[in-house]
Amino acid sequence: MITGIETERADLFDVSILIAMRISIKGKITEDDLKAAFDKAVKSYEILNSHVVIEADGGAYYESNSEDSPNCNSLTFEDNSWMDIIKREEKVRFKIEDGELLKAFCYEQNENGCSILFLLHHLGGDGKSLCYFIETFMRILAGEEPEYRELITIPAGDLSDEALKDRVGPLAAVPKIYNKRWKEDKECRLFDFEDMDAAYEEYWKDRESDIKEIVIPVETVVKILKRCKEWGIGFTAYITTAFLRRMGRKLDIGYAVDAREDQNRCMGNQATGISIKYAYDYNKPFKKNALKVQKLMDSKLEDDGARMFILPFMSAFEPGLRDALNLKHAGTFHSKTSGKLAKLLGYGEKTKDLSITNLTRLDIPIVYGDYELEFFSFIPPVISYGKNIIGLSTLGDVTVMTIHRVKKLS
Repeated sequence: MITGIETERADLFDVSILIAMRISIKGKITEDDLKAAFDKAVKSYEILNSHVVIEADGGAYYESNSEDSPNCNSLTFEDNSWMDIIKREEKVRFKIEDGELLKAFCYEQNENGCSILFLLHHLGGDGKSLCYFIETFMRILAGEEPEYRELITIPAGDLSDEALKDRVGPLAAVPKIYNKRWKEDKECRLFDFEDMDAAYEEYWKDRESDIKEIVIPVETVVKILKRCKEWGIGFTAYITTAFLRRMGRKLDIGYAVDAREDQNRCMGNQATGISIKYAYDYNKPFKKNALKVQKLMDSKLEDDGARMFILPFMSAFEPGLRDALNLKHAGTFHSKTSGKLAKLLGYGEKTKDLSITNLTRLDIPIVYGDYELEFFSFIPPVISYGKNIIGLSTLGDVTVMTIHRVKKLS
């Protein structure tokens, strides 16, 4: 099996691309049970039995592992805190060329249950992908047999000049212009896994994640949801408005959006994104600001062209140029062309002020036979064009918000 890496190409050379989720499981369970369930869950997902290939011409794709290939996705047991594990593992490049896309760490275990941290490379899937893997893992623990789930991504589609103009409008000229400049740039080149290694080493030598995890009290969530219903807005718009009021300036805000039109539960990067710009108006009540934020979001979400714009637009750039944007962010490559494009697209000093991913109420069970999910937290990655990354997830009646930044070490 070979599946092209197209709309997810921006994740290939990003040095901060790990999706983290941590769960607590209630129920007596052994290390052998956990290990067996993890390995069986991995085998049931096509993408976790694949590796990434970068071709000589710059193309990249997923390729199925051979039958005798070792499983590079791992579950290990240790005594370090989940935060310390993240700070350690974010500096270690996943060997995606060998098929390493998922790592799990059981960091707490007692007679009543355990806690596990999952780290998924974004090329292994999006946030919902990891949720569905965890669901499969839990079902296997409960004695169920998993169904096989294929690799599903979003193809770039027709990127010819005429087709691209129909899909993204006048901005179709931007990739065309920069592709020409890139090919004429004396620094123009293709990149490989050695460049990836160098980027990780440079970027993480003086940085680490700063993560705040906030469990929003149930009574607070109930009050917010009541207001949202009365005002006709969503929870995400409400949270956005709260950040806008606190930060006190015009913000460029990005939102990850699920692009699963068929509601499949497969693993693969099936996300798109929208963005809005807004400054909180302190002369108006919170409700008026929230209604405006929701209106701005709806104008993008209800327009298929606007909602899916970013995928064909970014796919239209030359592969090497897309990689160069991430390497510019990491500090290991610069050219006149990639530098200007990085500034234009927010890979430079001015990134998105906020990036928000709300998984909403998780569409996975809480109880699995003798086991129960007691806690769930979602930590999105600080992608190259982001700064303050907000993750929201609700398990049952409990909503957890995470705020993820990368800070320079003194």
